[in-house]
Amino acid sequence: MDSFRYFIFGEHIMKKLLQFLTPVLVIFLGGFAAQADPVDLTTWSPLTLDYSGGQPAGNWVLQAGNTAVKQTVNADPSFYLNNLNQTSYSMDGSWQVDPGWDDDYMGFVFGYQNSSNFYLFDWKQGTQGYEGAIATEGMTVKKMKGATGNGLTDLSLAEFWENENDLGEMEILAKNHGAGKGWVDGDVYSFHLDFNLVPGTFTINVKDASDNILWDVTVTDSTFTSGEFGFYNYSQENVLYAGFEQTGGTTVPEPATILLFGVGLAGVAGVRLRKK
Repeated sequence: MDSFRYFIFGEHIMKKLLQFLTPVLVIFLGGFAAQADPVDLTTWSPLTLDYSGGQPAGNWVLQAGNTAVKQTVNADPSFYLNNLNQTSYSMDGSWQVDPGWDDDYMGFVFGYQNSSNFYLFDWKQGTQGYEGAIATEGMTVKKMKGATGNGLTDLSLAEFWENENDLGEMEILAKNHGAGKGWVDGDVYSFHLDFNLVPGTFTINVKDASDNILWDVTVTDSTFTSGEFGFYNYSQENVLYAGFEQTGGTTVPEPATILLFGVGLAGVAGVRLRKK
């Protein structure tokens, strides 16, 4: 009887101890899990839509440590892509433009399917016309949706430049324009993206070095619910992207992979049927 009492008493103590420790462990492990290493950029690859009669191709230079890259050329629309078709992730990092004379576009691409189908966040320092289009000072979220998957065929330089009105295969999803809303030479900015954590939505948050929120926007659009992430420049040299960290992320097989997998399953099923 005494041993039974001791057992009940010990079980009671263990329950109380677990009730006390569980919140502590959740906080501790949650904080531990949130720690992410900067992304190794050696597996990323550059891509420039090098238009005839346009500017040169981009020049993406990997920095020491492989967690930062600088685009050094005043180029046609140029990307640095992570080559991962993913959904449901967050991405954080910083970027800046070296002091200089230019005032054009820097930003990010996500939900990238191919060179004419993707979401684009771009940021213009100063208002300027080019290729018959208008670029207003400030930030813009765009959707490119081309028919062939080839950006050189589906998209024009004007569609990359325009940020006030929809043009061709470019649709504006959100904008934050106006005097004083351009980026500043030499200033470091932080970028945060939540992509498809809530199905059919993405959120972008941009802060300055003092942690002031410059833009916090959530867009509802389900055209691209997975895709590659990358850095983006257009006609802007000496942009440094550094210390990017990803949390979460589910890899989505490419259609060709799914097809091969299906063929493989069909083959296995066929073998099993023959064995019967």
